[in-house]
Amino acid sequence: MKLLPKVAVLMSTYNGEKFIREQLNSIVSQRDISMTLFVRDDGSTDQTCEIIAEYSIKYSNISFEKGSNLGVVGSFFRLMSLAGDSYDYYAFADQDDVWLDEKLSRAVHKMKSATTSEPKMYYSRLEFVSEDLQHLGYSIIPTTNGFHNALVQNQATGCTVVLNRSARNCIVDKLPSWSLMHDWWCYLVVSAFGTVVYDDEPFIRYRKHGNNVTPATPNFAMELYARTRRFLGEGNIPEKVTDQAREFLKLFGSDLTPERRHLAEGFIEARSRGVIGRLQYAMKMPVRRNTGIDNLIMRVLIVIGRF
Repeated sequence: MKLLPKVAVLMSTYNGEKFIREQLNSIVSQRDISMTLFVRDDGSTDQTCEIIAEYSIKYSNISFEKGSNLGVVGSFFRLMSLAGDSYDYYAFADQDDVWLDEKLSRAVHKMKSATTSEPKMYYSRLEFVSEDLQHLGYSIIPTTNGFHNALVQNQATGCTVVLNRSARNCIVDKLPSWSLMHDWWCYLVVSAFGTVVYDDEPFIRYRKHGNNVTPATPNFAMELYARTRRFLGEGNIPEKVTDQAREFLKLFGSDLTPERRHLAEGFIEARSRGVIGRLQYAMKMPVRRNTGIDNLIMRVLIVIGRF
C-alpha cells in the first residue's frame, strides 16, 4: 500500500464565520495526501469557534485550539510549533478562501526533488475572486525570487505557501521576536538556506473582501494604487523592512554565506547613511523587487530614508 505524504495544514482564524465553512470543506476535500488540519482561533467574538468545533467533531483529522489574541503573525508561529515535527509538509491556510482539491498534492509533487535535509518552500499564483467566488483576475507572475528579493519584498502569499519539514524546523528553531508577516519571514529564511519553488498555476481561489489581511490585488492598476498609498505614508511596511532584516541577521547571521551576509549588512547599513550615500546605494541597488515600478519606488524610499 502506497504511503501518502503527511501534510499539516495550519489555519489561524479571527471572526471568520462568513466564509469559513467553504474553506473548511475545501481543505477536508484535498486528495492524494494524508492531511491534518490544525486550527487556532485568535480571539474571535462571532460564531467562528462554534463552527470549527462542529467540524472538529465531524472530522477526526481536525485539531482545534481556542487561544487569546496574538495577532496573525504570532498565531501562525504558534501553529507551526503546535503541529510538531512529524509531518512531511506544512501548509498555511486563510479562513476565507477556497482550495481546489489538488492544491496540496500539486505542491508536494513540485517539491519532491528536494532532499529531506534541504529547506524548501513552495508558493503559487493566486486566482482572485469576489465574495461570491466570481473570477476577478490573477496575481502577477514574479520575474525573480531568492534572498536578494526576500530582503525587500514578500511575494509568497501565505495561503499558497507549503514548507517541507526541514524548512519548518529551521524556522521554528529560531522564531523571531518580531517580523512583518509570518509568510515573509518564511520566504526570507528559506531563500537564505534552501530552495524556493514558484508555481504559475493557481490552485486557490483568493477571495477579495474588505477584511483581507494581505493586501494582494488582481490587476496592475490596483497594485499600483496600493503601492502608491504605502509610498505616500498610508502604511508602515516600507519603514520596517530593514528592521526585519536586522532581526534576521541577529538570529541567522552567523549561518549565512559571506555573500548573503554582506548583502544583508549592506542593505541595513544603507539606512544610516546620509543622502548622498543612500543615493549611491540606490543607484547600484543589489536588492530587487519584481517590477520596474517596484524597483523605482524602492530606490526613492532608499534615497529619502524610508525603508
